[in-house]
Amino acid sequence: MNKYPLLSKVLVIGLLMLLLSIPLLMVRGVIQERSQNRAAATEDVARAHAGAQTLTGPVLYVPYTETFTRTVAVGDTGQTREERVTQSHAAIRFPTVMETRSRLNTETRWRGVFPVTVYTSVHQSSGRFVWTEVEPKEKNGQISLGQPRVLLGVSDLRGLLNVPQLSVNGHALPVAPATAAQRLPLPLGAAIDLAQLRAGVALPFTLQIDLAGTGRIGWVPLADDNRVQLQSDWPHPGFGGDFLPRTRTVSATGFDAAWSVPSLSTRAQQQFAQGGEPESFSVSLDDPVDVYRLSERATKYALMFIVLTFAAFFVLEMVRRWRIHPMQYLMIGAALVLFFLLLLSLAEHMAFIWAYLLASLACIALLAHYLRHVLGGWRPGLLMSGLLVALYGVLYGILVSEDNALMMGSLLLFGVLAAIMVATRKIDWYSVMGTSPARQPFANTQNTPG
Repeated sequence: MNKYPLLSKVLVIGLLMLLLSIPLLMVRGVIQERSQNRAAATEDVARAHAGAQTLTGPVLYVPYTETFTRTVAVGDTGQTREERVTQSHAAIRFPTVMETRSRLNTETRWRGVFPVTVYTSVHQSSGRFVWTEVEPKEKNGQISLGQPRVLLGVSDLRGLLNVPQLSVNGHALPVAPATAAQRLPLPLGAAIDLAQLRAGVALPFTLQIDLAGTGRIGWVPLADDNRVQLQSDWPHPGFGGDFLPRTRTVSATGFDAAWSVPSLSTRAQQQFAQGGEPESFSVSLDDPVDVYRLSERATKYALMFIVLTFAAFFVLEMVRRWRIHPMQYLMIGAALVLFFLLLLSLAEHMAFIWAYLLASLACIALLAHYLRHVLGGWRPGLLMSGLLVALYGVLYGILVSEDNALMMGSLLLFGVLAAIMVATRKIDWYSVMGTSPARQPFANTQNTPG
């Protein structure tokens, strides 16, 4: 290999980069472990407080029996007989209109170094039911209505701060949990007087629910006309589910959002009646600056970061005639790897931008001091430190601008390649590699007279 010093140097640098990929994988393992610990902390808080909430209802639920006579065959004699049959069913009537005004206040709970966003909320709803008669399913069937109930539900009953206040047709009704024997589709309900069910007559209602939860809150649009307005002090809402708000205003002090979902736009009523999972819309209260997601993304660019740094040192070593030992390459690479672990540890205690700034400044200062002695002076040391400042700046831009990450990464690689080509355009690679150029078959020669 002494015959080809340049090739041997390239192979050694490549081997060093493979070795540095091992601690990089270890750093990624630490990030995943801390992310799992944060998820466990969130579950722990939700278990003690309340989980994500979805509000469903109210709906008007009326069990009934249908009695009819049917003709059945008697054995193989060809004779028939009539028998009386009674079947149990349930009629569900959804609100014709329902308007909800909600207010949500957030609070941060801590489990060690992990913050968890919890909330308390107040939901005031008003609407109306319109009862329509139940049509028999069988010919000559007779309908007998049972006890009507207004049913409602939330995902986690532990989040109820008090008993929901329900009023139907001006009468306050006590809300109680449904028993297992009743087999109702929603966990809470209130009985109403059967005499109030008159065909075509509106049955107005009001409902107030004080609810606590963690992370997310949503609604199931079961009315013919659903309107929800939500105000909150959370400045980073994430709107999700099957419907986005029609209007929304987001500022540093909170947000205000309004949804309007007609039944023609959703299959929630059919899905609820069939016992399936109905469509819904929601707001998540996740922190948009997820330090673990950003740290993991940063490690994905770590190898490229090391390659670019080593490439810059190698090219300048060729151009400036610097002499950098492979062990010094390894020290520089170790400092670059340590940056990502330092970034994670700092980001758990402060804003990501400040953690990134402190981690990058610490590594750049360390490398500047080290390179001053390696390269024999402050000037080359500061030159390489300036290059690292540019690389750290581009990496931060890639992390915080996920939509433009591909474009920024491509421009960075193109710029580095262009800089390398310009810097090495006058290098005689044959002499550097210790080989003699082959004879040029089309070299310019003077013709000798014959």
